[in-house]
Amino acid sequence: MCRHVAYVGAPIRMGALLTDPPFGLVRQSWAPRRQQHGVVNADGFGVGWYPTGPPVAGTGSAPEPARHRGAGPVWADETFAELSRVISTSALLAAVRSATVGMVGGQSVAAAAPFRRGPWLFSHNGALPGWPESASRLGWGLDPGVLATLDAPTDSALLWAITVDLLGRGKTAASALTEVIARVQDAGGGRATMLLTDGHTITATAWGTSLCWRRLPDGVVVASEPYDDDPGWVDVPDRSLLTARPDGVAVEPFAPTQDGLDR
Repeated sequence: MCRHVAYVGAPIRMGALLTDPPFGLVRQSWAPRRQQHGVVNADGFGVGWYPTGPPVAGTGSAPEPARHRGAGPVWADETFAELSRVISTSALLAAVRSATVGMVGGQSVAAAAPFRRGPWLFSHNGALPGWPESASRLGWGLDPGVLATLDAPTDSALLWAITVDLLGRGKTAASALTEVIARVQDAGGGRATMLLTDGHTITATAWGTSLCWRRLPDGVVVASEPYDDDPGWVDVPDRSLLTARPDGVAVEPFAPTQDGLDR
């Protein structure tokens, strides 16, 4: 299992979301309050963030998000603490990881979220039963070349590869994650709470593990669990799809059908 958090809005210092709060992500790595599967998230960590400045000269667009990851516990990484202390960003996605039995352990940086491709950052909190046998049921229709580029031999990396493939085929973020959930169900079920952001919008699924959100003065944060006791936190019902932008949050239920899930 894992804990993760995403933010979009006005520029904010990363530490205000990750290290400063009394129950922030760093503390959640060793003392999560709502985690039901696993106790310590010490098998890797990562943070991806978006620049707040103007587009890169000559490109007409902002660069892909920056990223820092590690294979061990986040509390032992001095660089994570330093980045959080000084960097401000208009959007981020960060996660701490607890490796599921049978998955790559803490020796692999590649297994740590957030996963990144172009403008996208992605994290998965959960586990899929029957791994790795369930991989063949999940990955139907994927080009073998896509499978060959998996960051790590984990369920999270495969869910990310499927998401990237669907986004590349023109699916919206919401439609892509909806189809990923449908595949998870068709492959035997599992816990698949996911965060996906392009730096402007957070799209998330609540599927088998906790998820909540909270408005900030100039943005919105979505997280596995509250990082403080502010009453503004809102729990997302299980089996829901969330879309969050700085100016609003929408939550809607998934509707299971015989063919998967339709929005």
